[in-house]
Amino acid sequence: MKYFYYLLFIQIVWSCGPKETSEGDGYFDSGAYEKAIVAYSNYLSTKPDHAKTLYNRGRAYEEIGESEKAKADFEQLIKLDPKYINAYLSLAKIAYSESNYNQVLHYAGKATELNENSAQGHFLSARASHQQGYVKVAMESYNNAISIDKDFGEAYLYRGALKVGTNKMRSACEDFKLAQLLQTAGSDDAISKYCN
Repeated sequence: MKYFYYLLFIQIVWSCGPKETSEGDGYFDSGAYEKAIVAYSNYLSTKPDHAKTLYNRGRAYEEIGESEKAKADFEQLIKLDPKYINAYLSLAKIAYSESNYNQVLHYAGKATELNENSAQGHFLSARASHQQGYVKVAMESYNNAISIDKDFGEAYLYRGALKVGTNKMRSACEDFKLAQLLQTAGSDDAISKYCN
């Protein structure tokens, strides 16, 4: 009988669990971002400090182009948990899409301060530095991203583009070919433009 009550208790706890958040994840995974936002918002209405749900809702807002709402969620998340690296990376990506390269450097820098092995953090820093014309800094950041993640196709592609700008064509083509091996979008075009 004791075992029966234990199982009943487990079933009640399980059924009262975060249904909206798992439902939201299902919607997100299937590309139904608006429905995911509704499910995440329902959950956050009773648990406004649930970090994972707040992050996921921000990502869903990002997917439908609601960058201001996404930023608000990521900024709120950083207030709740100043060490939530993915929130900094997401803010850096949004800042990059808005051509706000100083903010990219700020947020990506925060991510790499928290985890020096964040390949994405180094890559975003590289992209922002590249856009601002800081060739040496950008090269160092691309190199860092690649040394952390040898399969980071985009880092090879954009490092190659940086090398084109400094007339290091042979080395650039090596990077483009590595990006192509990793099936990185844009690598075929780069090879046909610069390496034939």
